[in-house]
Amino acid sequence: MTNKIVEYKDLIAFHPGQYVEELIEDYNLTQKEFAERLGVSAKTVNKLVNAEESISKETAHKLAKLSGVSMQTWLNLQNAYDVKVAEILLEDLHRKEDDDTQL
Repeated sequence: MTNKIVEYKDLIAFHPGQYVEELIEDYNLTQKEFAERLGVSAKTVNKLVNAEESISKETAHKLAKLSGVSMQTWLNLQNAYDVKVAEILLEDLHRKEDDDTQL
């Protein structure tokens, strides 16, 4: 699933890449400039911003050094997103199973 924000009924998940994108805007940088400061490729930053890649421990460490937001916070954001997406997928699966049993 590669959406920055995943919604289902009353469940919503925000990919941490959304916060990375806000940092880039706050610093008034391009993704390439941000990537250089972070010490990763521009492709990595682009994938994070587009919710196509998870924040690794290494990236969380680099983000913490650059942003002042703790490594644990970055990892918690990623974990919270992953858990919420799993909840959404399970809820959708259960709904489909319920629909099938009613036929």
